Amino acid sequence: MFNRLTSSVFQSILKRRDTKIFLSFCLLPILVPFLAGNMEDMKTDYTNSFFSFFDITLLTQYRLTIPVLIFSILISSVFRDEIDSKIMFLYKDIKRSKIFNAKILGLFLVYILYLFGTFFATFITYYGIMLPRFGVDSNFLPSSSILVEKSILSILSVVLLNLITTVMVAMVSIKSKTLVAVLVGIFFTLFAFTAPLLIGVKYVIPTTYANALQAGEFGLTLFIIIGLSCIYFLPSYFSARKNFERIEF
Repeated sequence: MFNRLTSSVFQSILKRRDTKIFLSFCLLPILVPFLAGNMEDMKTDYTNSFFSFFDITLLTQYRLTIPVLIFSILISSVFRDEIDSKIMFLYKDIKRSKIFNAKILGLFLVYILYLFGTFFATFITYYGIMLPRFGVDSNFLPSSSILVEKSILSILSVVLLNLITTVMVAMVSIKSKTLVAVLVGIFFTLFAFTAPLLIGVKYVIPTTYANALQAGEFGLTLFIIIGLSCIYFLPSYFSARKNFERIEF
């Protein structure tokens, strides 16, 4: 729930230098046309519509790990700085679970800003640069319904993986130093995009199910992706909140 405490925490997070650096990565799609050279040989399912291109953009950003690295540093600093500096003492009259939820929600809102920023940067790139320069298809959505469904599930999977990373890094940062928390975020990200390539463990990552979608299985696949994400998210969230409530000033 967006209350005064959450608003205050969110505004303080926005003022951080790490937040500005992280949000700047939403402009990465604009670089694609200048790095691609001749795109005649690059016309695939991902350039037959804006939505498919947005899907691959989010996936590429996630695989770069640099945005995840910066975001992990931000997450850790949001919790660690106040713990190390004893500023948490100023919140002694506020229930700690409320403080924790405000911080988590504030970080989620930063990620949502990043998501919207990426969407608009991708839109400008696709229709303002790639369409007139390379003649990509002008469709907003793929012509095939199965491709639309795959893109929806793929985007949802990446978003959920980032939310999972947020609570995982928060969980570790409350008890450990920034370096340890950041490494957890990076290793989870590396695992998330390499696991679908490994036969033995590929089914423990949500993106596997998005890529393997078959016609008529959208509802079932959506349920599996959300359910699997909850298995990662909920234990990390409750563990992080429990750790936060036990902090001694």
